[in-house]
Amino acid sequence: MKEFAFIHNPTANFSPYDRHFLEALTRWNYFPNQKESATELPPNISTRRYTPEIAKKLLQEVALSKDRRTLGFDLVEYRATRYNNVSRILGLIHPLAYAQIFGVMESNRDNLVDAMNDDNSAISVEAHNDGRMLIMNYEDPETKALTAADQSFGKKFRAHTDIANCFGSVYTHSLEWATQGFETAKANLTKKGARHWSTDLDQVLRGAKRNETSGLPIGPASSSIAVEVILAAVDRKLREQFSFVRYVDDYTALCQTHAEAEEFIRLLGKELSQYRLTLNLSKTSIVELPEPLQEKWVSTLMSALPPLLQDDGQLAFMSTREAFHFLDYAVRLNNETPDGSVIKFAVSTIARRLKDRAAADVFQYVLNLSWHYPILLPYLEKIDARSDYYDTKQLENKLNGIIETNALHRRSDGICWALYYLERLNSLPSEKSISAIIESKDCVALAMLCNFENSIDAATQYAQGIIGAHIYTQDQNWLLLYQLFLADKISDPYPNEETFTLLKKYDVDFFCSPGKDSHAETYCIAAHNPFVQDDERPSFDQWMNNL
Repeated sequence: MKEFAFIHNPTANFSPYDRHFLEALTRWNYFPNQKESATELPPNISTRRYTPEIAKKLLQEVALSKDRRTLGFDLVEYRATRYNNVSRILGLIHPLAYAQIFGVMESNRDNLVDAMNDDNSAISVEAHNDGRMLIMNYEDPETKALTAADQSFGKKFRAHTDIANCFGSVYTHSLEWATQGFETAKANLTKKGARHWSTDLDQVLRGAKRNETSGLPIGPASSSIAVEVILAAVDRKLREQFSFVRYVDDYTALCQTHAEAEEFIRLLGKELSQYRLTLNLSKTSIVELPEPLQEKWVSTLMSALPPLLQDDGQLAFMSTREAFHFLDYAVRLNNETPDGSVIKFAVSTIARRLKDRAAADVFQYVLNLSWHYPILLPYLEKIDARSDYYDTKQLENKLNGIIETNALHRRSDGICWALYYLERLNSLPSEKSISAIIESKDCVALAMLCNFENSIDAATQYAQGIIGAHIYTQDQNWLLLYQLFLADKISDPYPNEETFTLLKKYDVDFFCSPGKDSHAETYCIAAHNPFVQDDERPSFDQWMNNL
């Protein structure tokens, strides 16, 4: 389905670094969007119209009510399926809550970048060509192998561990401990005067999640930045004594002796406990070197892969027979390797080596596997299977079947990616699929129903039962409510809060099509072109008034 791929192109990738930071925070890394290849959300869901200027307008023009200051905001949950079909809950933060976070991060960008500065971390804030500032490629086996080869010279033992439920366990007050030091942070609790910036960040992060001090939503850049700030403080305590690398919450240390490896694990656990974090003992190990650079299943699988290049140096495309043999091997290996995302790796490895009939055949194979493993659905659009090679009606039926089974198991990605493909095919979800989605109460899937003429009324009827409910219930469905408000299907569900009205005023649409830039988006290019003099730049209001 590569011919139907949905691609958003950044409009200001030549911006200065500080501008790139602000646009990445709002337009490209607001919703979960940190994977290097297959994205967490279908690509027709985008925050690119939620620009820095619109976030600032929310801050300036929408005051927090008394209830908001007391209760904070709730968020939309998106259940992303992992390789073992266990869901990982990602968070889509309410736009007004995210504007509060943006305001603090914008004002303290330099402080944040300094606090995150960590030579031991494989993750860094940087300007990527696609507009993002955070791309998590730490699960790439080749990257891990190269890092291990570089660091293991002269070492005899490798210690590995990770943090148990890292994002869900973060204590937001620990941001103040990480940036100020424990004693200073405690002393500042009773000291009058200007507040430290980390106190403000703590407050807005809590506000985005029911004012709870425990746990950060997974996915938004704001959460990843907060975790990096905390763990950078931990790393500073260990780096003088140990050689190690950290991939988000995953630690690997190379040591001379077994005793040194044990000491690393012990001291790491001790430092983490200062921030109310704990090690995952089931994933803690010490092995004697040399050890293979790659996991066993990677080496085993790659040995079954036909040569990448032909004799003339050109890419060797695979036949149906070769591809099926490789995928069959991957399925068998996956059954023997419960801890490895074998099939996902196999599909991503051969996707670009398929064309014509072989691509269509493999597309059908992977589609059938996707019923069992929803994590494979994003890879369907990476296979160059042309629509004249397969039966579109049969494909629609299978996609509806995928929707029904994933709605039953409440897997957001399984529902949403299938809906995305139906939309790209100009097809419609079946009545059975619509009913299953309504029954699942999955907000993102329900919001996607608004894109289909045969299901928007059902989504509207469902939303009517939410309007006027507790503010948390509305927040848990804010994306659905906003898309219906944007389509003039419902009145503003937050009558005392102008968030939706302001977003609609500036044409914010979280399901916008590629190439259809809003006027607010065009400001990102026109007003922040590095070749334009500062005194020639219009203000946002001037730009918006000059339609």
